[in-house]
Amino acid sequence: MQTGPNATRSDIVPVVIGGDIGAYAICREFHQAFGVRAIALNTGFIGAIEHSRIIEPRTVASLEPKDVVPAVSAIAQASEGRRVLLVGNTDQLIELLEDIAAQLPKNVTCLCPPRDAFEAVCDKATFSRLCREHGLDVPAMDVVHLAGTDLIAPTQIDFPVVAKPAVSADYYHLIVQGFKKVYYMTEQSQLDALWAELRAAGFAGDFLVQELIGGDDTYMDSLTIYIGRDGKPLMLGGAQVLLEDHAPAMLGNPVAMITRQNPEQWQKAAAMLSDAGYRGFANFDIKRDPKTGRELFLDCNPRIGRNSFYNLAGGVNPMEVATLDLVDGRGEEPRVVADTILYTLVPISLLRRYVRDETLLAEVNSLVAAGKVFDPQRYDADWGLRRRLDVELTEKNQIRKFAKYYPEPTDTSF
Repeated sequence: MQTGPNATRSDIVPVVIGGDIGAYAICREFHQAFGVRAIALNTGFIGAIEHSRIIEPRTVASLEPKDVVPAVSAIAQASEGRRVLLVGNTDQLIELLEDIAAQLPKNVTCLCPPRDAFEAVCDKATFSRLCREHGLDVPAMDVVHLAGTDLIAPTQIDFPVVAKPAVSADYYHLIVQGFKKVYYMTEQSQLDALWAELRAAGFAGDFLVQELIGGDDTYMDSLTIYIGRDGKPLMLGGAQVLLEDHAPAMLGNPVAMITRQNPEQWQKAAAMLSDAGYRGFANFDIKRDPKTGRELFLDCNPRIGRNSFYNLAGGVNPMEVATLDLVDGRGEEPRVVADTILYTLVPISLLRRYVRDETLLAEVNSLVAAGKVFDPQRYDADWGLRRRLDVELTEKNQIRKFAKYYPEPTDTSF
């Protein structure tokens, strides 16, 4: 993997909305590809961004249009003759970009899919139908409508089950209030209580009840695709998850992965996106059933995902691919993430405690011995004493967090 910029470009200004490790990774990808210093917009920033040499953090009062539109417009006006590439990396931020795109200056390009395609893949119920139409397997599922006061019938899915919002962007404000991203339920009374709590909180969207697919975190896979302006896939990358975050508000976010290839599966997923009119980045969550070997598509995120850096570490820089497509109009052959690497946001010592499969653990140790371990925060071009302390503190916090929320690995990840 390259460790420095290919060439310095003066015609682009990356603006990344966000203040977490996912935002840092995207800024690093721009710097590594083009030698540019990205601007990060957010209400606050982790130390890796606040003390970075390659990022200019700018604080906004909120991530509402009334604050984001003026901030981005000011950047665009100060960047006359250059293309401002505006990136968001959560479902609610993608929805924000959809809402404000028409209000921004002409030299701003938003990295987000078309509205109708965004709504199709964001709604997990619609997503399941699209998957089946393209030969991709999905779990058994009930759709629960929480609007109104009608009695909600018991689920027809065998327990235990997983319950989660059909559209993540509509639910984000409840996570801030303490609701979980995903619920593990063992009996109907728990679902009934959840429906009552959601209605009491004013939630009127849809929830999904899905069959629980067994297997620990290592049975999860990630797939990242970039669909170019002409509807063809320009980037294909995948990874096997080794460990996920288990804090309630972060549940399901991978923190360690090994890159993998699955060309047949990738092509089906890319065809589904293309046929839906999708353009830009998409990230799929997939789980392999340890009992049957089925590969079940759980959902699709209309963005590159928090762990975009595993693609760069495996040989393909996502922001380079997007820039060549959107700014230069270059439609190339698909770039495939082909290098096998270990991506991790947690210490190796912690990771080894949770990988129970001996063959997989041996592969982890082999990649460590070969020096093929990558953390987006650890960047030679952005490595000062203060940032080193930030990274070390973050790693220590990971150890404490896992001890609190997931002290031992389980067969279901819950």
